[in-house]
Amino acid sequence: MLKRIISGAVFVVIVVGCFLLREFVDYRLFNLLILFVCGMGTFEVARALKQKTLKNSLIFTTIYGCLVVPAFCIAEYWLIGGFGYLAVLGLFLAFAIFYLFYAIILKAKPKSYLITLLTLIYPALFVLTMLLANGLPNKEGFLAMALVFVIAPCSDTFAFFVGSALKGPKLCPKLSPKKTWSGAIGGVLGGGLGAIIVYFVFSASTIVSFNNPLLIFIIMGLLGSIFTQVGDLFESFIKRKVGIKDMGKIMPGHGGVMDRFDGMLFASVLIYFIFLIF
Repeated sequence: MLKRIISGAVFVVIVVGCFLLREFVDYRLFNLLILFVCGMGTFEVARALKQKTLKNSLIFTTIYGCLVVPAFCIAEYWLIGGFGYLAVLGLFLAFAIFYLFYAIILKAKPKSYLITLLTLIYPALFVLTMLLANGLPNKEGFLAMALVFVIAPCSDTFAFFVGSALKGPKLCPKLSPKKTWSGAIGGVLGGGLGAIIVYFVFSASTIVSFNNPLLIFIIMGLLGSIFTQVGDLFESFIKRKVGIKDMGKIMPGHGGVMDRFDGMLFASVLIYFIFLIF
């Protein structure tokens, strides 16, 4: 328990430090945290699926994961501003084609190729929405990232305590035996509360141009929690398939990077597109 508390505290300090750098130095510095998540997360997923992917693909996929954020930043900030996502999609397509020819040479089964493609998509293309959300103009980028980093932990915390207290029917026993429907509902309420906290603490109504901004924030909190829980279950699905408990050991008591960021990555997709639409 002590290790879990210490590593959790270190994680919070790092995230808060990155937010401070973002706000008081340059918003692009937050991409350093996203770079670490993408590179390490891609490695963890590729390593977990190593036996099911193309032979010797781990090193190439890890290199890809480390290139995603630099490719975005170079294109977005120095080459074709506003189109950094094209660089990431182009990088993904290049590696997908490379692996296709590699699979043909190896005479590998289509399933191995498709699972290798999964390691290119998850988490890298989910990280892309984090990069895009961070770059939103007029302080909206800060709010979007704050929502991602508040909704997911609030959802997890409420799901744990409500589920532990009320118990009841299991949500998805084959994937995550400890998750219950009561915990899932508690998590949704926790996500909504987290969004409300962000709204009032950072005076969101003075920043965003949404109609009924509080209502939209509440909706983001509720739906963001659902996306967070879907991300948790997807991660559990992968771990069950390969027979592991955690994706890594970089955070003692918590597991790997993907054990902490799985839900956040899914929530970031929702939050970015809501900001984009409204």
